[in-house]
Amino acid sequence: MPPTLDLFQTLPAPTIANLRQADRRWHQLRHQAQPPPALVIEEQATPLGGVDWDLIICGGTLGILLGTSLAQRGWRVLLLERGVLRGRDQEWNISRSELAVLLELELLTADQLETAISSEFKANRIQFEGGPAIWVEDVLTVGVDPVFLLATLKARFLAVGGHLQEQVSFTSATVHPDGVA
Repeated sequence: MPPTLDLFQTLPAPTIANLRQADRRWHQLRHQAQPPPALVIEEQATPLGGVDWDLIICGGTLGILLGTSLAQRGWRVLLLERGVLRGRDQEWNISRSELAVLLELELLTADQLETAISSEFKANRIQFEGGPAIWVEDVLTVGVDPVFLLATLKARFLAVGGHLQEQVSFTSATVHPDGVA
């Protein structure tokens, strides 16, 4: 077994499966094994007469941030997620100042934010072969646990009236004068 595969075998279960799925998709794109899915947007002149949602967001990993913010302000929000809305098992890096927005928008409490932070360090080194090392402080120096973060945001989104449909892919939309179906 190659050393890289040995390393991946030590990581949580979905990691290697997710990597293999991404590799298959990349191979299909490169070799055009299948055409890209057609997005169908059409227009109709007839009014709908009413809509169920103020906003429908496609894509939960980042959409949960916008969706939660708007749902807690009274918007009727539907979030569609192709898979299950869950963070991956590898931490995300961000700057602490960028995380402050989650508190300002009241998406997380201070305690939840601190729990979401899985690691923190002061500086990053940037260096290319043969070049000088450049140290950058406070840029991408906070590791966030995406599993905890997305689970917490998902619970908040649902608690403030947001609606989530998982295992649902966007396939088409029809634009009417008074809304989209």
